[in-house]
Amino acid sequence: MIILDQQVYLKYNFFYALQTHHSYWYLLLLSAVIDYVTTLQFMIHGSIAMEANMVVRFLAYEVGIFSGVMVGKSLQIFAVMAFCSLSKELSRPVLLLMILINCIAIYLNTSSSWG
Repeated sequence: MIILDQQVYLKYNFFYALQTHHSYWYLLLLSAVIDYVTTLQFMIHGSIAMEANMVVRFLAYEVGIFSGVMVGKSLQIFAVMAFCSLSKELSRPVLLLMILINCIAIYLNTSSSWG
């Protein structure tokens, strides 16, 4: 694929990111699962209206809490896969950024429902 007059090898970049940063991918999946569980707890004990992510809030209203949050987390994983496919140099920062965002969301979900 050619983007801005440069050849981008999407499949090569994605598999490079999977092979070289596999521990980050595991951390991303783990943080996404924990974020899913804490978001569910937050929404069940609190309210869907308190969710900060507008996409997840919309999906929770339209298709239900469980499936809406699951679709929102799946979209996040697919977005990370797409960004890692575009640039192998930026795959590590993108993975770390999404792990950090998930960790902040876990903290906010648990502090608002338990604290």
